[in-house]
Amino acid sequence: MDWRCGLNIRVPMMFHRRHVLLAALAASAIVAAPLSAWSQPVERLEKVQILLDWKFLPTFAGFFIAREIGAFERRGLEVSFAETQGALTSAAKVGDGKQFWIGSSSGIATAIGVSKGLPIKSLAVYYQKTPTVIFTRSEDHIAHPRDLYGKTLGLVPGSITNDEFRAMVIANKLERDKIKEVRTDWSAYDLVDKKVDALIDYDEMSPAELIAEGRRITLIRLSDFGVRAYSLNLIVNDDAWANPARRATAEKIAEAVQEGYNLVKERPADAATHFSNLFPRLAPRYVDRSMVDVSQQLSGPPTGVQTRAGWQATLDTLQTLGLLAKPISVEDVAILQ
Repeated sequence: MDWRCGLNIRVPMMFHRRHVLLAALAASAIVAAPLSAWSQPVERLEKVQILLDWKFLPTFAGFFIAREIGAFERRGLEVSFAETQGALTSAAKVGDGKQFWIGSSSGIATAIGVSKGLPIKSLAVYYQKTPTVIFTRSEDHIAHPRDLYGKTLGLVPGSITNDEFRAMVIANKLERDKIKEVRTDWSAYDLVDKKVDALIDYDEMSPAELIAEGRRITLIRLSDFGVRAYSLNLIVNDDAWANPARRATAEKIAEAVQEGYNLVKERPADAATHFSNLFPRLAPRYVDRSMVDVSQQLSGPPTGVQTRAGWQATLDTLQTLGLLAKPISVEDVAILQ
């Protein structure tokens, strides 16, 4: 209630007239003033397209959540994403630099690409070890690499997981000709339908999908059998990194993605909710399960950290297994800051 209510206050007429006139003049000034004089300057966001090395799945939740929570926008970036068919392809496209100059790959694909002359470097590592698993039906009791003897393994042409499988074979001194290898696609139902006895994929992809459906499967983790190497990482084209403006943008991207993956690491349930809202076509139970797997992959060192020791171990593993086209150094493959 107005405190003047009920009081007998008389205001001189000249006071009213004067203030009415001033108000009118002020209003006319507002109308006459150019719109630009009253509007706040709008900062233009720099548009960047990031290449992701596979389909838009929870593996890349850190990238999408960074955009969802405004981590890119706060750094002056307007980010979009493109997908491609595998880490090796992504490394090649970023190395080409014509359409994409920054994107995701795997540590193994990055190192192999650099050994073949691709002008790329790793800017950040999110998965400190490979998430690749060989997965089988639990009733078949295939729990060790040697249990694959006499069995049929489905391999996807062009996938980095083929090189990882080769690394496991060498590390465990397996007789590869005792394992029947067939070409397959990324459908987990080749295993369900018993077309194959085993498949290979990232833990949080097809295996998580089957587990979310309540199917009983057994996982053979390649990281437990000699394949010790960096995996999911952020790569940048060498020429782009040499450009001061592009370098600044790349550093902002790395910071924003780190923010996104930190949310996944610390609050996987919230991250799953964010991701399900972005991709409602994915089964919620699958997203929940997959996001837990991603969160576990992020455990350990601070998100995105890559070290000289970690890269040296990766290169030593690949060199020992004969997967590098030529010897390379840590400085050849990584930007250590």
